[in-house]
Amino acid sequence: MNWAGFKAAVSWTFDDSQPSQIAHYAELQAVGIPMTFYISSGNSTEAGYDATFSQAIQDGHEIGNHTVHHCNATTPLSGCSFGTPAAGATVTDELTPCNTYITTHFGQSGVWTGASPFGDTGYDTAASSLFFIYRGVGGGTIGPNDATDPYNLPIHLAASGETAASFNTATDQAQTGGRWLIFLIHTILPTTANWYNPVQITDVTGGMMHGQQLGDVWMDTLENVGAYWRAQKIVSAATPTTSGSAQTWTWTLPGHFPSGKFLRVTVTGGTLAQSGKTLAWNDHGYYEVALDAGSLTLSP
Repeated sequence: MNWAGFKAAVSWTFDDSQPSQIAHYAELQAVGIPMTFYISSGNSTEAGYDATFSQAIQDGHEIGNHTVHHCNATTPLSGCSFGTPAAGATVTDELTPCNTYITTHFGQSGVWTGASPFGDTGYDTAASSLFFIYRGVGGGTIGPNDATDPYNLPIHLAASGETAASFNTATDQAQTGGRWLIFLIHTILPTTANWYNPVQITDVTGGMMHGQQLGDVWMDTLENVGAYWRAQKIVSAATPTTSGSAQTWTWTLPGHFPSGKFLRVTVTGGTLAQSGKTLAWNDHGYYEVALDAGSLTLSP
């Protein structure tokens, strides 16, 4: 089932661990949808930094990797936003310590997704060895089973002063097209720390609530929607083996894939089983397939 049975999916992401995001966290949280915050640990001296992002994890949100110093992926690293990396530092040196900061300071059990500073694709190769999915800054949306690069996911970049009405239009278009839309927000107004592309908090929360109120759009973190999208492609591409009248599909998940994820599937008849146990039919009209099991058997 595409998008876990919803018509479309929307993820709201916030970059740079900015002071305005910390200041407006309570208003974002009040909307009640899971979000993804991409933090740069080089600006961890901002007031309320650790407390806010630790609370975000407790509230069910995702903290993703946006590197330590937020540099261009040049040799040497350049244009850094938050401090200066050590001489000879590489893009991996920017990614790995940020992962460590997230797990040790915020209590998140792992870091599964990241986002390139400035959308620099020079991070993508290193990212592929550390994350199962990675966000870029190119415009666009993602379709079920499509050929989108999982290490350069497209987005809708919030422009300076963009309104809820504009966000709503983008969400409606994703809903109509059955697509996954990823919003990227930077500075939230009002604030005295106006860093980049500021948007009023009421427009951000208004856009979030619109998608929430549609009812048939899956509003979730980049980790959760991304895991479903990647797993659907992998399982859909698997060729079943046959033993008697039973068919078995097997798959291998990508490295750094989060545990405990499921696909929702339907069949026209027969019995589905994993690890020798028959799957229960959900009253909503689907089976939930555990991805960690790595196989699924359909018997008459």
